[in-house]
Amino acid sequence: MVVALTLIALAAYVLFLKGRLADRLGIDRFDRAAMYRFWVVKALLLFALPSLLALVLLGRMDLLIVMPAGFARAALAVGILPGAWRGDATMLQTMTAGLIGGGLLGVVIARWRMRRGRRPWMLGEVGQVLPRHRGELPWTLLLSLTAGVTEELYFRLLLPLLSLMLLGAALPGFALSLILFALAHGYQRWLGMAGALALGVIFTAVYWLTASLWVTMALHALVDCNSLFLRPLLLGLPPAPVSFSGDSRS
Repeated sequence: MVVALTLIALAAYVLFLKGRLADRLGIDRFDRAAMYRFWVVKALLLFALPSLLALVLLGRMDLLIVMPAGFARAALAVGILPGAWRGDATMLQTMTAGLIGGGLLGVVIARWRMRRGRRPWMLGEVGQVLPRHRGELPWTLLLSLTAGVTEELYFRLLLPLLSLMLLGAALPGFALSLILFALAHGYQRWLGMAGALALGVIFTAVYWLTASLWVTMALHALVDCNSLFLRPLLLGLPPAPVSFSGDSRS
């Protein structure tokens, strides 16, 4: 069963990387709402569904709240004390404050660059998912929350778990998950993939240190919300265009 689940997980990932999947499904790329819906559903079906299916079939739904012992051994193998931050509210508050503070500092720098006639600096080419007007902010917020949950389920839990069950060690699965996580952000070009790889390392370390997948999901969602929701909101966006013909293109 584990081999079959591994093949399903990898097949889902390959399908996720299909660049023209939206076109094959007949989704109009100029319809921004349709594209945001597509990205959300795609993550749910190809990341969350295989992960939850595997947990149900393996009878390990408890792993949503309990970190496997094999994961702790992987953390120790790279010198991280598993669960060192578990229940440490101060550490979590500091991490959250740092994220928010860093996001606000990024807004200040972006505004300064814009006043000098320069484009706001972004880590990678993320223009295709950024909101173009205020009407798209709810979609980017939903997309950020969805990515935080579904990607952590797949990359930080499912792949290492399958590695643990197939090879007796989770560390190869964590290593593979970092590579695949970076490649999944290929649309952001090399700089974006490098950033995704660095974030994957951070998310993995936080998972080990907190022994909580949910904390890692929240951290991931906060990072994405900063880029796709908070920063565009604070930088200023035009209002949603008014359509008089029923055409949703913008």
